[in-house]
Amino acid sequence: MKKVLWAFMLSLLPVIHLLHTHTSPVKGQVLPPLPKEEVAKISAMEFKSLLSDYYVMEVAQLFGGKKGNPSKAEIIWMAKALDLAAALDPYYTEPYYFAGNVIPWYGAVDHVIRILKKGLKFKKGDWRLPFYLGFIYYYFKKDPVTGAKYLAMATHSPSAPSYLPLLVARLYSEKGHYSAAIAYLEGLYRSAQDPKAKEMIKKRFQALIIMDRLEKLAQEYKRRYGALPKNPEDLVKVGMIKEVPRDPYGGKFYFKKDGTVWTTSSLREGGVPKGR
Repeated sequence: MKKVLWAFMLSLLPVIHLLHTHTSPVKGQVLPPLPKEEVAKISAMEFKSLLSDYYVMEVAQLFGGKKGNPSKAEIIWMAKALDLAAALDPYYTEPYYFAGNVIPWYGAVDHVIRILKKGLKFKKGDWRLPFYLGFIYYYFKKDPVTGAKYLAMATHSPSAPSYLPLLVARLYSEKGHYSAAIAYLEGLYRSAQDPKAKEMIKKRFQALIIMDRLEKLAQEYKRRYGALPKNPEDLVKVGMIKEVPRDPYGGKFYFKKDGTVWTTSSLREGGVPKGR
């Protein structure tokens, strides 16, 4: 029995070494180096799933511990860490879910596409991966042809929910700046099972509905008065809205020079800059 226990403890040493040679990206404010895929697989041995979990948690810790938007370097690091997590356990859903739903809103879109495409080989029955890819190509890459290919793949998946074909059709019928994203988030909300995930999606969904409405009102304001409004308060002054809507994330909505809407919160919890 002791021999078996010692063998088990020794087998854990490579994994423990990998974990302890990495400084937390939040506490140290320095992004730790990521091992090459081959090195990680050899070191982890039969504990690849454990190490995969570790990298997903590191990404969640870094993202959740940020105030404001993550930097370009942080987003790239998170994408690479999720890629490594998926390589260690290609059947694990979380790396694909985080990569497909969070990372593209801040950058590293091409890296996310590579992660999801690799995942298609292992998660063949999961409609969500081609759905994520379809939306990323459609919304972020501005490539509706490729987006349509992956969305069709998602709708034909045996696991696809019954509402998905109608949702995809609606996504392609929307012309507004945020309308397609709203349709996409509606699908995510329906499919999400984790209560925290549903709440996060719901909040972003609510914020984008407000932003979409403000953009449309800005264009109507321009048609009436010959110029775009300088701020949402201008809409109140002419009676187009009773009051400026509140950002669910606690920020303040504002108009960019081209009439598009953004918010000081950057659609993140705790993302309101000091002094705003």
